[in-house]
Amino acid sequence: MIIDPEEHEVDALLARLPAVDRCVVVEVGCGDGRLTRRYSRHVGTVLAVDPDQAALAAFRKDGIPGNVEVREMPIDRLALPDESVDAVLFSWAL
Repeated sequence: MIIDPEEHEVDALLARLPAVDRCVVVEVGCGDGRLTRRYSRHVGTVLAVDPDQAALAAFRKDGIPGNVEVREMPIDRLALPDESVDAVLFSWAL
């Protein structure tokens, strides 16, 4: 049996989110959007943030899901109102 570690990771993260269908998630280091697309099928909104222009270009090439907003910036420049997100996900990013 082959287990996709990313799928297992996504399942584990989603199981811990409140009111998943309405959940607002920030994904730090979204890269090419591979995990973002999986999250977006299960949560209300994903804000995907990455400073890598080339990775985000690859993400945009395949189309951005309607409930995903992509921002090209380092995470330390992301300013969000207090209590505006339910979870921040950071995985597989350097």
